Amino acid sequence: MAAPRLPESGADDVLYVVDVSSLVFRAYHALPPLSSSKGEPTHAVAGVNQMLQRLLDERKPKHVVIAMDSKGKTFRHVRYPEYKANRPEAPPDLSSQIGWVRRICDAWGFVVLEKEGFEADDLIATTTRLARARGMRVVIVSADKDLLQLVGDGVLMVDTMRNRVFGRDETVEKMLVPPEQVRDLLALVGDASDNVPGVPSVGPKTAAKLLADHGTLDGIYAALDTIKAKGTREKLTSFRDDAYLSRELVTLDEHVELDGDIVGMPYEGGHPEALRALYLELELVRALAQSEPKKQEVVGRYDLATNDDAVRALGRAIREGDDLGFHLILDVDDPHRALMLGVGLSWSDGVATYVPLAPTRLGQAVPSPDASLAVLRPLFENALLPKHAGDGKREAYALASVGLTLRGVEGDVGLLGYLLDPDRGDQTLVTLARAELSVELTNPLAAPKAKASDLEPEALARFACEQADFARRLGRVMLPRVQAYGLGALYRDLERPLVDVLVRLEQAGVRVDLALLARLGAEAAAGMAELEARCTELAGHAFNVGSPRQLETVLFDELGLPALKRTKTARSTDHEVLEELAEKHALPQVILDHRSLAKLKGTYLDALPLTVDPRTGRIHSHFEQTVAATGRISSKDPNLQNIPIRTELGQRIRHAFVAEPGHLVLSADYSQIELRVLAHLSEDPELCDAYQKADDVHTRTASALFGVPQADVTKAQRGAAKTVNFAVIYGQTEVALARNLRIDRAEARRYIEAFFERYAGVKRFLDEVTVGARDRGFVTTLFGRRRTVADIHSRNPQLRAAAERVARNTPIQGTAADLIKRAMLDIDAGLRREALRSRMILTVHDELVFELVPDERPRLEALVRGCMSGAAELRVPLEVSVGVGPSWGDAH
Repeated sequence: MAAPRLPESGADDVLYVVDVSSLVFRAYHALPPLSSSKGEPTHAVAGVNQMLQRLLDERKPKHVVIAMDSKGKTFRHVRYPEYKANRPEAPPDLSSQIGWVRRICDAWGFVVLEKEGFEADDLIATTTRLARARGMRVVIVSADKDLLQLVGDGVLMVDTMRNRVFGRDETVEKMLVPPEQVRDLLALVGDASDNVPGVPSVGPKTAAKLLADHGTLDGIYAALDTIKAKGTREKLTSFRDDAYLSRELVTLDEHVELDGDIVGMPYEGGHPEALRALYLELELVRALAQSEPKKQEVVGRYDLATNDDAVRALGRAIREGDDLGFHLILDVDDPHRALMLGVGLSWSDGVATYVPLAPTRLGQAVPSPDASLAVLRPLFENALLPKHAGDGKREAYALASVGLTLRGVEGDVGLLGYLLDPDRGDQTLVTLARAELSVELTNPLAAPKAKASDLEPEALARFACEQADFARRLGRVMLPRVQAYGLGALYRDLERPLVDVLVRLEQAGVRVDLALLARLGAEAAAGMAELEARCTELAGHAFNVGSPRQLETVLFDELGLPALKRTKTARSTDHEVLEELAEKHALPQVILDHRSLAKLKGTYLDALPLTVDPRTGRIHSHFEQTVAATGRISSKDPNLQNIPIRTELGQRIRHAFVAEPGHLVLSADYSQIELRVLAHLSEDPELCDAYQKADDVHTRTASALFGVPQADVTKAQRGAAKTVNFAVIYGQTEVALARNLRIDRAEARRYIEAFFERYAGVKRFLDEVTVGARDRGFVTTLFGRRRTVADIHSRNPQLRAAAERVARNTPIQGTAADLIKRAMLDIDAGLRREALRSRMILTVHDELVFELVPDERPRLEALVRGCMSGAAELRVPLEVSVGVGPSWGDAH
């Protein structure tokens, strides 16, 4: 018996009808359990996706319909309420995957049929009838035996998991009867999985013989008296009603009303970006690898200008174009210390030229710098010529170092990428070109210790041209996306103008007192020695306090303290463990003090002097816009935003940041800005009233927590209330709050409940934000900043809880970040408008630091207060505290 052959691949007259509910069930039970790192079960989704991929690859169908079971009851339940009554509830890890399968099918671009009151089998029967009426052949993709009753002329069924095709002969082999008798056979034998009763004691062989002798169920009952087997005859007689009921239940409805010309609709292919997004979200590594788009080879007409005539011709070509992409080549990555070696310029897709400004090889022919700058200056300073750059701040800083002012940047690609996905982390051209254009760029300068001067001039030119080319292409693609996401104003009015402000901050730098840092370093070393001696005393012998292994032995083996947490290889001695152990023994607290002192010494006292620029005597930190997902500005090389202020030494380190001789330091700090933002966003009457009346919010909260009048609140109670207030903002659990306040969990829970009872509007707002995040998948700030919350639907409770904390915190912290950015823009404009000699030198979270010319103090203070308090009109006032002194520490 020759196996039936499927229709030829790509045949235009074939409809493939996929019973996806069957595929889900088969994949779930056939494949080993698999979950994403977020705890999302994925093995059934992966299996179904693989079968769909195989169908498309092997059969290349021109017409495809997906059939799914409806969620509710069907007409069969109405006829027989016990239908499927004994079927157990689907396992949660199966049910959760059905929604993902539907999304996968949609992303593949399939027509998906799902109709309330009907099963997938009825939809398959109906589409099969409609297709055959049009003369189309049908291939049913399923393993469901019920569907074998549809097999016949022009209709095949294929079990993709077993790679078996069913025609008439294969149906007889499996069911013992031909397709036209499958329905009556199922009526006789029943189906335990669907609770179809059938006739007791009549199995498939008996049913098949009866049908062979009498043709149909009706024929069997018409000849009932002639059936010789007494037991069979009696069972058929007793359970006649059940037999006919069963036939009703297994009969497929071929006349379900469908919308539109389903069977004739051509399959037009899937949506690769949507599929890849789902694969990434579910971490389907194999599917992701198979879907990886073929990287476009970078093909460009990239030239190297070697003389002045070439540069002048380049200038004319650029002026005739619509916009300009560019990339500067620096001898070192830090634009503050860098020498500009050249620039790549692109004015059309795939067309770019590299202009070297300094030779990197002996005897290299380069245009004269003066001639090149004469051409470049009007290009870069022309605000009407739209420009695109991978990192606008880097380029603006480097150009300023040679006396050029960058204007007209329309596409700052790194910023655009950050606004679209602030959690991406890497906003480089290489990453963005891969994500947005499916192009694999290379960066030979990304390797450790790589230098531009190490590249041959031609290779350097190609790299610069490629970067310029794709900065332009990406800018043109991503800017409309930013605008479509409603982020255009945030980019145009806040983030992009802030680049120039940050350049001026970095150029200004901050002066440090190296002698004071040296003294503090010596004090820290002496303090560490004293703490080490104390550790020796408490342990009974000397040991290396910086060695986790030696500390582990001392704490757990010698002192017998409980091991609270384990790593893969040892018992943990991390900060959290030591804090808890400190309540049981004195040594852990001494270790914590030593670690704190060692960190301060290594991170600041020893490291800060090494970052001072000998040319200026100042530290020039880098301020980054595209790192913190909340929108906060971050600082690096060195990081000046994490200097602790809760310890005496941390406070004294701030005294080492000083003004130039004859100047002062002015510090302006928002007061409780995040709580004020929370008051505005939540519209909580109690919280708003406190700020409108200039009451102490922490005291009000303490009054609620401890049940005492505000006048009787103690300092300790206020401190606890302050911790609770900010715990709410950061979404701390009762466990974390209990640890921070050193109270039990029940008391911490009571504090949180008391807070929300006093500030019910806050509770309502936070709940609404969480629900909105679940519905939309993202949250926004007051200024429209957007952050996706990917794990908000995760089945992993830890990941889901973390996502909910992000959802609640982002609108608050992100809005606070937007406010200080708005203030920085306004203050910078005011400094230049009033021609003040004072300058802004630092931004640290909610604080701005200035180097003040003393006789400008009234004007500067008025400007700063006005801009910071007026950064937005909120329901509560924005309060600003200002201090002045010879150092940052004195002014704070």
